[in-house]
Amino acid sequence: MKIAVVSPNKIQLNEIGKLLQAASHVAMLIEGGNASLRQAAEQEAPDLMLVDAACGDLDALAQVEYVTSHHPRIAVVLLCNGASPDFLIRAMRAGVIEVLPAPVTLLELEAALNRVASKQRGLAPRAAGKLFAFIACKGGSGATFLATSLGFQLAETKSVLLIDLNLQFGDALSFVHDARPASTLADVARDIDRLDASFLAASTVKVAPNFSILAAPDDHTQALDITPGQVEAVLALAVLHYDFVLLDVGRAIDTLSIKALDHANTIFVVMQAGLPSVRNAKKMLAIFKSLDYGADKVELIVNRFDKKAPIGVASIERALGKFKLHTVPNSYKQVSASIDHGASLMTTARANPVSRNLADFARELSPRPVGSRSLFDRLLGRGGAGAGVASLTARQVTGEHHVVP
Repeated sequence: MKIAVVSPNKIQLNEIGKLLQAASHVAMLIEGGNASLRQAAEQEAPDLMLVDAACGDLDALAQVEYVTSHHPRIAVVLLCNGASPDFLIRAMRAGVIEVLPAPVTLLELEAALNRVASKQRGLAPRAAGKLFAFIACKGGSGATFLATSLGFQLAETKSVLLIDLNLQFGDALSFVHDARPASTLADVARDIDRLDASFLAASTVKVAPNFSILAAPDDHTQALDITPGQVEAVLALAVLHYDFVLLDVGRAIDTLSIKALDHANTIFVVMQAGLPSVRNAKKMLAIFKSLDYGADKVELIVNRFDKKAPIGVASIERALGKFKLHTVPNSYKQVSASIDHGASLMTTARANPVSRNLADFARELSPRPVGSRSLFDRLLGRGGAGAGVASLTARQVTGEHHVVP
């Protein structure tokens, strides 16, 4: 069970974290006031929120009511001491399922968590997330860049997990993060018996509030121990807890990658508009056909596309057939700089043509409600006055995040 703890009191927050750690739970500790509740629900998508609030705090109840009405699968437990009967009734009406005394004991907390878990097991499962695989038909095509960049874009409104399945040479994390991961896919596979949502989340690196990456092994020898069955188990769990699961598959098509590709909703074949790339794409599409992957499962992305180049969209379609095809413009200098610095182009150069193109692509993959605007749009001023204020407000209410393993 994924737990988010929200409290304005850092000492109280750490005490609750120690209790959860003693009970072998993984929790996100969010230091912030009432304004953090809504953001914690939307960014962390927890199963349970423990909210430390003053008894009689009606503003806290208003924020809780927003969470429970917009995210009905999130259970909210309130921590406060000396609540009046009137406040308890208001809390129940706001959707709070339990009110525990503060400070809470380990015994009281564990009992409450067991009750919540029992209730949640009776709920209908959430809709499975979408699984997208990115595979390069030729080295240097840009599959990892596209997967990580689209991950950033999709994470503006949805929860995203990228799994690096390029087991021997995977470096997806380095495209957007400059530190080594504490855990990798090999560590998850080695302890596959412990696999649950909390263990999976704790094994990832969170590179943005809604975007996590499960890195490939650092040691190529560890990759040899990962089995297709283990990968399948990770994917089956991931789609239940993330809106989008992205796979950076690498180029090898073997039993392990095929197991992953079998489960993909869409396979994005990444290529460039050159003869070697077109020839390799043709071979790859033939393999997919032999695996009974229909044309509706496979889409093409032509990266670094130049409209004036000798090989255009029409030539590619004649050579490869009628697949859905996306083009991404060429911006080699800025893209290379972002990769070299381990920072996403989506954050370092939002006005870049590639950034704009991928923002549009992400909206195709995850359409937003009419009238809503992404952070990308607001920062660029799309949608008129007030964009700057909305962006500033979002930054002001961001709480400090810690992970308790």
